[in-house]
Amino acid sequence: MLVTDKKAILLACVAIMSTASLSGCGGGSGGSDTKQVDNNQQNNNSTGDNASTQNKLTADQGYDKLTTSLVDAVITPTYQQVHEYALALKAQTTAFCASEQRDQNSLALLQAAWQQTNLAWQQARTIKMGPIAETFHYSRIQFWPISADKLANDVESLIAEQADFSQGVAALKHQVQGLPAFEYIIYNTDKPLLGSADFTTRCAYLSSITENVDTMIINSINAWQAGYGNAFKAGNGSFSSKKQALEKLLTIWFEYLEIVRDNKINDPLGLEIPGKVELVESVFSQTSVNNIKANIQALEKLYLGSDGFGFDDYLVQVNQREDVATEISLHFKAVYDAVDATQYKPMKELIATNEGRAQLSTLATTIANLRSLMSSDFVQITGLAPGFNTNDGD
Repeated sequence: MLVTDKKAILLACVAIMSTASLSGCGGGSGGSDTKQVDNNQQNNNSTGDNASTQNKLTADQGYDKLTTSLVDAVITPTYQQVHEYALALKAQTTAFCASEQRDQNSLALLQAAWQQTNLAWQQARTIKMGPIAETFHYSRIQFWPISADKLANDVESLIAEQADFSQGVAALKHQVQGLPAFEYIIYNTDKPLLGSADFTTRCAYLSSITENVDTMIINSINAWQAGYGNAFKAGNGSFSSKKQALEKLLTIWFEYLEIVRDNKINDPLGLEIPGKVELVESVFSQTSVNNIKANIQALEKLYLGSDGFGFDDYLVQVNQREDVATEISLHFKAVYDAVDATQYKPMKELIATNEGRAQLSTLATTIANLRSLMSSDFVQITGLAPGFNTNDGD
């Protein structure tokens, strides 16, 4: 669900910023003139605005509030939502496979349950920290990028080998034990699940995948609710300080923004029509653009701290820079507007037309603008210094 509460407050400032173009809200020199005026105003307000002084936090106080809020209000609930939908997918799989009256309608219900689980996962996968990264759960739940043909061949080979799915799939190759393999089975039009000669085997496979995914998600929930989450809040264990914990999270935040722009948009676009369909994410279900929106929602939720204390609050209460928080909010809105402009058409259709390619290029640009503002103004003002390693794939 899109985070809107704080955004509504911040967007109230739009009316008094109507003369500033969105591109001028970006990082670098684009906002330098406005920033100088705001700095002068802040110098004046620092002695005369008692309310502002009373609300001001120190950097350490901001770190305390951020680390706690991010774990309790964002990260743990995000994984819990995946668990909730994974359980629903497991139940829907069992009902579908056991029914003697299964038809296209019951298959559609199974597909809908997969989509809900996948979109919840698309939010959780932006937080590549803790056990999900250290135990390779990230690629086991969704191995990607992988071409549709490669995935299909691997899954069909596994089924042809008559693997014993009662033993689970955790020991198999990563690409055949997660959500993309499930997607292939239930959306495959070349080898439809309904009426397939090996229906029982395919159902056993689907059930094993749901069990495998949920087990890994539970592992992440337990870690964030206990040891790993407590270390993040305290800035100890694998973290040298609370500030360093936040900087690690921000590093992953920036890297995932690059993954969306580079791997999910620019790679399938290629250089010309018809693009590179083999690089499209979730190509069987045709939900690639939906995935992108879920990714952006998750990144915004991390930035806002959901309904708790977020980096936007840090900008306002520690740095007294509500103007920059407003600019960032406007850049998020620009990304959402660009996503909506695609009308959520299948990525393979968008990359094959001039209109669709222009829409995707605009989306990639809005993401680049958001990243530019965050990597310049936000980093400089807050003093939080994430690493900016070039994204080398998902």
